[in-house]
Amino acid sequence: MSRSGAQEVVTPDGPPDITPDGSPDITPDGSPVAVYRALPAEPGFTPLLEVLRPPARVLDLGCGAGRLANLLAAHGFAVTGVDASPAMLVGLAREVRTVLARIEEVRLRERFDVVVLASQLVNEPDVRRRRALLATAQAHVADDGAVFLEHLDPDLLAGPPERTATVGSVDVRFRVLAVRGQEIDGEVRYGLDGRTWTQRFTSLLLDDEALERDLAAVGLVSRRRLSPTWLQAGAASSGPATPPEPNAGTDPRSHPS
Repeated sequence: MSRSGAQEVVTPDGPPDITPDGSPDITPDGSPVAVYRALPAEPGFTPLLEVLRPPARVLDLGCGAGRLANLLAAHGFAVTGVDASPAMLVGLAREVRTVLARIEEVRLRERFDVVVLASQLVNEPDVRRRRALLATAQAHVADDGAVFLEHLDPDLLAGPPERTATVGSVDVRFRVLAVRGQEIDGEVRYGLDGRTWTQRFTSLLLDDEALERDLAAVGLVSRRRLSPTWLQAGAASSGPATPPEPNAGTDPRSHPS
């Protein structure tokens, strides 16, 4: 579970600290910086990593501390990362071009082969802001490019209201706190190196029909489903888009030599 919808953060073990590089421990949207720096790219990005191959120009919207951007840059992708938090951008590799800005306000006057909007940001309950996020993706994807959206599983409520997992070195506990139709209040508790953070959020569950309406509203169209939580879209005026063909067979999930 990642940053989705309206959020607040609680730190049960005390007030926010300062990270070693002098940046705040928690971003304005409530994301714990140390946690996002520690989270690995997989399994969250596995469906995307299975289809992307370099070379390609990638725009990572809401890149956070760079768990996807850094991995792609290390394997030959030209990556631009956008985030509103300076503390998050500090974690990006020097090969990644960084843009400090709110996603909905970004206009870079260039197009990319691949645009990524992850962290379930598309589950924003406010339709105007949700479509503003998608409009930024549309404004930057090439006519034959691909937009990859990560969203909450629309069948989330069919599962248990509480679940736990260990992702890399981070212990994660997710709970559904309240349900109002398709809108949910949730809580994610992170544990790392003896510290804990609790991040609360409100999100709107979106099925394929709802996603397609939002995509159409900004000039995008659904192309194919990669998994229950990843959707590939493209410009509505273009034909079917596929990610760039492999170059020398490099898989971004392998470790750099």
